[in-house]
Amino acid sequence: MSIPKKFLLFLSSLLLLSQTAWAQEIIPIERAVKIALLNNPELRISRSEVDISKSILRQAKAPLYPQLRGKLVVPFVGRESGFYVDQMIWDFGKTKARVKAREHYLESARHLFAGSETMLVRDTRIAYYQALSEKNRLQEAATKTKRRGWLLEKTEELFAVGKRSAQQLSQAEIDLQQAKLELVSRENSYELAVLNLRHLMNDPSLEQFDIRENLVYEKVNETREDLVGLALSQNPDIKSLLADHGGIKASLAENRGKFLPSVFGRAAYRFEGEGAETPAFIAGVGIKVPIFEGFSRFGQMSQSRAELVRNEAQTELLRNRIILSVGELYLQLKHLEKRIGIFADSESISEKNLRLVKERYESRSASKIELAEAQALYEEAVADYKNSIYDYKIVRLRLLSLCGKEIP
Repeated sequence: MSIPKKFLLFLSSLLLLSQTAWAQEIIPIERAVKIALLNNPELRISRSEVDISKSILRQAKAPLYPQLRGKLVVPFVGRESGFYVDQMIWDFGKTKARVKAREHYLESARHLFAGSETMLVRDTRIAYYQALSEKNRLQEAATKTKRRGWLLEKTEELFAVGKRSAQQLSQAEIDLQQAKLELVSRENSYELAVLNLRHLMNDPSLEQFDIRENLVYEKVNETREDLVGLALSQNPDIKSLLADHGGIKASLAENRGKFLPSVFGRAAYRFEGEGAETPAFIAGVGIKVPIFEGFSRFGQMSQSRAELVRNEAQTELLRNRIILSVGELYLQLKHLEKRIGIFADSESISEKNLRLVKERYESRSASKIELAEAQALYEEAVADYKNSIYDYKIVRLRLLSLCGKEIP
């Protein structure tokens, strides 16, 4: 019949175009990660947060150094013009506590940056593996559709000579339509997966590209208890919250110190002007005593205490979530290890079956349809085995990032 032949011609053209598109530049997973680290805006934001924290720390240390200022009044009157130097001598630890708080916040920003970098590497690798998995499914769907079209054509030939019923012909037509729908769905899924990978790499100059198969993987050999302990001690979000906790406690100490006086020294050299009577050079020690500032210091104390309670609750909540997530991911890995073993056996069995059917076909004791079915079973087994490996790699990446491990 003409319709199946036309469809097979269209399908062949589609596959040819797909292969032409896939024949573009191949980007290995390592290069995809490098491109993402270079271009991702969220990582640049996180890096900027570290730089901002460094600048705030530098500002907090400023009172530890002499403060030099100049004043010029024209015409000179009563030695108003001159140079003045102030030096904080002792403020009962307020500046020291402020500096310590900013150091903790800088440490927190660095942990968040390290976590953002790890997450970007993880997400890029996961997107790459998902694209590979969808590509395998697309190729499987294309092959299946082609095979269904061929089976429909054979069924029509057998129906014409009375060897197939009308019901069998209708079933073959339905199978082809279902295969076509699955092919369209797989095309869309693959395009979405590539779009997600392209979004993470964020390189507008990158045109059409292909991705490389990567079936090498390492098993996670640690116990669940070891992984939980590692996650609670090395997770970057936990480290960031703990650093914030130290910063809040230091800020609380700083706010307590605001109720105490500050001792400072001052020296000045003033120009001689009209009506000048005071000395040109003066020096002395002074004391600043806070008396009343509209209850602002009490508000700052209350804010620091509330932030401390919130931080402790956030840390506890995150610890509980990490324990749960590590347990779930660990169980998923163990389940996927079993699936990989089963799919590996299925691939071996289906390969052996295909080889036997080919031998029977060559000896004319098996039909083309039996050969096509055996080939289909083998291709499905291969695709299932590959996708089970990618599923394992994805879960492993999530577990490694949760445990704060460096992702290669």
